[in-house]
Amino acid sequence: MEHNAKILLADDSATLRFLVAEVLTDAGFTVVEAEDGQQAVEKIYKENPDLLILDYDMPKKTGFEVVREVRSRTGYLHTPIIIFTADTHKSTKMEGLGLDIDDYLNKPADGDEIVARVKLLLKRNKQKMDSNPLTRLPGNPSIQARLENEIASGRKFAVLYCDLNNFKAYNDKYGFAAGDRALIAFSAIIVKAAAQDPGAFVGHIGGDDFIVVCSFDKAQPIAQAITQQLDEEAPSFYNEQDRAQGYMQSVNRKGETENFKFLSVGIGIVHNTQRPLTSFAMVSNIGSELKCLAKRHEGASYYVLDRRSA
Repeated sequence: MEHNAKILLADDSATLRFLVAEVLTDAGFTVVEAEDGQQAVEKIYKENPDLLILDYDMPKKTGFEVVREVRSRTGYLHTPIIIFTADTHKSTKMEGLGLDIDDYLNKPADGDEIVARVKLLLKRNKQKMDSNPLTRLPGNPSIQARLENEIASGRKFAVLYCDLNNFKAYNDKYGFAAGDRALIAFSAIIVKAAAQDPGAFVGHIGGDDFIVVCSFDKAQPIAQAITQQLDEEAPSFYNEQDRAQGYMQSVNRKGETENFKFLSVGIGIVHNTQRPLTSFAMVSNIGSELKCLAKRHEGASYYVLDRRSA
């Protein structure tokens, strides 16, 4: 949670540091203080904070000089930065253009506003860092967090593990750009199908693997919608010759030429209506097993619902 985040607060005013640090600590954050720009740089590299609040006008190094230095290091390219300033002139913000500063706070700042701005920036940064760059869907940290929340809630839920069939062969023949377009189209199909459950969560595990977390009663309708829509759209991903013959030729993992059917999806549905799901690892293992069973089905897309009670 962002409330456990570590904040670097740098200002040469001990009074201001005390007041802001108290507000942030009361809100659940850990605060590391620095009294000048040089000390700020040293503590940033030592403490690796999640967000920086820097005074614009500090001894030894100004706030902007600190920003220039830390942004030059790869590990801090995406760290959220707020500049504290008593200078409200437009020229100050113009000077900071190009430094990738996330927000400005004018002194004296209201405590509630400081906390609100910090929470917002941390939330946005988490979403940006966690999301898949191609599909913009949440990645593995969010997936794990959602599944652990579902397990802890005691609600009846289901998890759909979705994996494209013949995607590697498609990528090899048509190229990565076409493969990316296919993944974006597939993710859109999943998101649209998952909308049947307003509370559903859709995540991108990586590559051609996706996940849907939803209520149990919506699991099969969502799976049916995904399989049906993908089978309808799949031929459009291929050239005219492949569409006419109903398959494509590509090289398999052994280096041999092979006929491959059109892209389809195998879906494994894990749920807790017949046996308890006690951990993220347990859900992942069962999902992978069911997904592999679904992928063995020849031809059209297919899903397998776990029917075991133990």
